[in-house]
Amino acid sequence: MGGRVEVRANFSDANKSPEDDNQYQDASRVRLNIGGEQKLNEDISFIGFTEFELKENSDPAGDDVSMNTRYLYAGMQSQRFGALTYGHQDNAFTYLTNFTDMAQVYSGYINEYNVATSDRANGVLRYAYSADKLTIQASVQGDSDSDGTAVTQNADGFGVIAAYKLTETLEFGLGYAQTDANNSGSDVDSTGDNNTYTAALKYTNEGVYLAATYEGGSIARFSNDESDFNAADAYAGYTFGDNNVNMTYNYFNADENSFNNLNVNMVAVEYSRYFGNATAYAAYNFNLLSDSDAASESQTEDELMVGLKYAF
Repeated sequence: MGGRVEVRANFSDANKSPEDDNQYQDASRVRLNIGGEQKLNEDISFIGFTEFELKENSDPAGDDVSMNTRYLYAGMQSQRFGALTYGHQDNAFTYLTNFTDMAQVYSGYINEYNVATSDRANGVLRYAYSADKLTIQASVQGDSDSDGTAVTQNADGFGVIAAYKLTETLEFGLGYAQTDANNSGSDVDSTGDNNTYTAALKYTNEGVYLAATYEGGSIARFSNDESDFNAADAYAGYTFGDNNVNMTYNYFNADENSFNNLNVNMVAVEYSRYFGNATAYAAYNFNLLSDSDAASESQTEDELMVGLKYAF
């Protein structure tokens, strides 16, 4: 059993509305998980894991807690043959996108617009194999919803990745994912195709951590609403003693203006201080997105996030 309690405060003009002129917004959350493993023999075991995230509901007329399923999966794993799991879990693509998704706050934005590349989705069957320096993963989705932005929901698709450790400090990976696309979530509406290919590189040496990810392909809401896109994600961090400083870069740009609400262009700096199970941090996001590439003014605002996380 495990989890964390994380209290966070966000300050940005993007939090303002016609009814509320306050820059401040609470972003606190709680995550609770439980997992288990039972050995069948010396090599094969059964596994199961689930995790939920809880937040205070901003609607005073409803329940005061909103809950989201982050993980809910089970399967089998073998030291020789890898692991096969099914449920609400990471996609195969997540192994590569985690190279750069290392900051407490502002990292890992570019892969959330495709069900097969998002960090988590339901209805996922995933196979993962690692041996020596090689990692191979493949996942398929059936009528799946992702935890990211709802560009495509109730989608069918697949993703495959391969990564290789060139040295003890340097790892390189390639991946491809494809899903049908339907913004309405209805099987009777027309579908387009989401195609995403990626290349990722990670370097770690003592306290230095450097990583970069590139993504490209096509994104769609329906068969007649599609666009090509390019995206990049980078992380540069240094850990010394109980401290970490890092800088991140997130960039996503779709060619068609109808997808401007998805565009991202930002640089963030962050400092974290570790106190055993507790982590205090502050991060500032410099938003570089131009008005012409954004769908709304709030999409171009800077942000400040401060937080305290206790893991147990």
